[in-house]
Amino acid sequence: MARKAHELENLLNGELARLLSGLDIPAEPEIPESGKRMDVVADVNGLRVVLEAETGFDRKLQAIGDADARLKQGLTVIVFAVCYPRGATVAGLRDATLTWTVRTQAGAAPATWSEGGIGALAYAVRQAPSSLSGADRAAQILSDSLDSAVQRLPVSARRALAQELDLPPEKGGGYFIAAKRGMLVVATAMMFHRRLEQHLSALTLPIVGDWPPATARACYEADAPISAFLDAWRAILAVDYRPVFDTGRVALDALPGNPETADVVRQLGRRVAEITEMAAGLRHDLLGRIFHRVLDTARYDGSFYTSTAAAVLLASLALRKEDAEWADPNRIAELRICDPACGTGTLLMAAAERIRDLRKEAGELSDADEEALDLLLVEDVLWGYDVNLTATHMAASTLGMLSPKTQFQRMNIHRTRLGVFGGVAYTGSLDFLGGQPQLAAWPTMAQQVDTDDGAARAEPPPLMDLVIMNPPFTRDSLRHDQFSESDEDAIKAKEKAMLEGQPFKAAARLSGSANAFLVLAERMLHKQESALQEGVLAVVLPTVMATNPAAMETRRYLAERFHVDLIVSSHDPERIFFSESTSIGEALIVCRRWPNGEPKPPTRVVNLTRNPATPIEALDVAARIARASANGAPSPDNPFTMQRIPAERIATGNWFAVNFLSPWLVEEHRGLLSGPAGLVPLSDVAEVGPEGRRIRDAYRPSPLPTASGRRALWRHQSDVTLSMQAATDAYVEPKAGMDKLADKYWGQRSRLLLPNRLRLNTARTASVVLPEPAVGSLWSPCRPRNPAHVDALCLYLNSSVGLLSLLGGRGNRVPSYPGFSLEALRSAPVPDFDKLDAAS
Repeated sequence: MARKAHELENLLNGELARLLSGLDIPAEPEIPESGKRMDVVADVNGLRVVLEAETGFDRKLQAIGDADARLKQGLTVIVFAVCYPRGATVAGLRDATLTWTVRTQAGAAPATWSEGGIGALAYAVRQAPSSLSGADRAAQILSDSLDSAVQRLPVSARRALAQELDLPPEKGGGYFIAAKRGMLVVATAMMFHRRLEQHLSALTLPIVGDWPPATARACYEADAPISAFLDAWRAILAVDYRPVFDTGRVALDALPGNPETADVVRQLGRRVAEITEMAAGLRHDLLGRIFHRVLDTARYDGSFYTSTAAAVLLASLALRKEDAEWADPNRIAELRICDPACGTGTLLMAAAERIRDLRKEAGELSDADEEALDLLLVEDVLWGYDVNLTATHMAASTLGMLSPKTQFQRMNIHRTRLGVFGGVAYTGSLDFLGGQPQLAAWPTMAQQVDTDDGAARAEPPPLMDLVIMNPPFTRDSLRHDQFSESDEDAIKAKEKAMLEGQPFKAAARLSGSANAFLVLAERMLHKQESALQEGVLAVVLPTVMATNPAAMETRRYLAERFHVDLIVSSHDPERIFFSESTSIGEALIVCRRWPNGEPKPPTRVVNLTRNPATPIEALDVAARIARASANGAPSPDNPFTMQRIPAERIATGNWFAVNFLSPWLVEEHRGLLSGPAGLVPLSDVAEVGPEGRRIRDAYRPSPLPTASGRRALWRHQSDVTLSMQAATDAYVEPKAGMDKLADKYWGQRSRLLLPNRLRLNTARTASVVLPEPAVGSLWSPCRPRNPAHVDALCLYLNSSVGLLSLLGGRGNRVPSYPGFSLEALRSAPVPDFDKLDAAS
């Protein structure tokens, strides 16, 4: 019956797409993308609008859930949740009454539901783009246009484009995503071309050929648009802008010169023209949305690009009015700001905008003063390094658009080598730890990017006043997946050798590279005197770095080398992150150099109840944080709580204040950790482990009895596990070849199981007791040294105080679904029942 209903819904989706197309809204049904299937996809003036439909007006919540899923998956920025009437037929859909609501932000409160026929729905679909911001609309239109362009390119052209730009294929050997990145390079150069046009015509340059170069419109409307753009960009290179137009020319020259591809470039040029007009004045907000939507390299290198709102917030907190004489251009000229993992330049651009705002607040600026300031920022103040060619191309484009009329003689945006070249391993910006990184030259049409022609050994950059970054963060097992196994081993061996020589190698050698980048940033900063009051480190890090016992050395390292001024985390249930394309909790951390021997002020821990979604909101939050700091307490209407944690506590690595909005809970948890009479770490009275994932490695579950007869609590179902007294729910059998490991883990079984993860909004119990010792897939066995204490420990860990003990040390990748590492479980404070007397 369910299958028939699904088949009918598919037919209705097909009819809906046909009816919308008949009303001049091109639409197609059942479109697969990224492993997901969209019910209906409509094209509204180049913008993708998705419709997710359910049958029955009682299924509105399901329709909204599907719509929000498409938003979270990044497949579109606007979705209609549609419900067909119960009993709808394909033949009768034209005359049926439907209901719908528009979704532009996943998880937002449901909008008012509208009702009407196909004509009314079609009208709403046509008008829907007006509900989006200019940046969102422009980003989605360009993303869709790039998809369309790549779909029309032959496989050979996609491969050639990717290879010219040193872009790896996706798993399976395809080049669609790589080619989309390559076409974004072309589109960005077109965008920059349009922004430069009015300024180029005023220049007189001693070059061969016509000047000024042809306009972007003249190029894409020409009979041979590829040749026209190549000629125009070669002329523009006489002014400079090499990072933008050298790379753009390489990408464009990789395309075949046939009529079909010429039309692809022509159509892309027209879309870029529309977007440039649509988003005039949006500056890096637009560029950030576009670049981050298309550039998704986190699977390879952990590059989660900072959202523009978060970049503005972090830059505003890092650069303060009292930090410098902002009215003095000579003082600004002395500043040096670096992002050693700059990606598309979002953080550097946010820092530039912050300095511009501080300069304007300090006194009036003439047009000439503003142009001189922009020249200083791009040529002297801002420095960026990254391993990704297309990302650094975007960064250079972003900074260049800071002031298109300014003729920049140089940009300090550089691509560092990552990989093995000529038998030598390079580790990107981390090579600065060895003092001599190698920079890759910007590609030209005469050279391949994988050669060393034009590459240069770089002296370390000048010492910085501010290092602002969102360093790569991913599991060590996933890093550098784009390389062969031998190259990956060589890169990691080089990293290990470099870090062995660091005085704080314990802080830098953790899994992933974010920790190493923190050591690198500290090395890059002024030690004492700075153009700012003190050298500043401003960084985006996963929230687990503030709580995970494994990151303790990193926290102590930062607290020893700096005054940890601010830790900002998000408790907004819809946006716990500050980066694009991630769902893990993150924190913004601002650290400042501090005079030796001088007492350090408390650290301000700001927990946001609402994470700003736009740069304007971010500026407001930054201003409110500054006022709350000056006034001693936040206003009740502020979207955050603020706690002041003594420097002595921060120095011990206790940053658990990020885990609770309530300052009272923070203090209560600290009281437990400070060792009140009778409380000790769980590891003092019990052994904990292995983690549930180890059981999944060694065993396979079965609903039927197995040869071994072993049982496990495999699931954590809130509608089944209703009390502390639980029962096993699966038989388990060792996997092939895993008998020895399975036997080892079986020897660690216990009646008391502790959670590895806990869904706080549905779970009924935090730990359970079984009738017989067993293991768990989502649980860790806990074996008290005194077996008589099993029930007492379970009771305590399910009490309010016990839950506080667990939650204070949780890993907040997702606050509502926290994880508990073995280290966190072992460090949870619990009673030592052997030492409690009867009166206790």
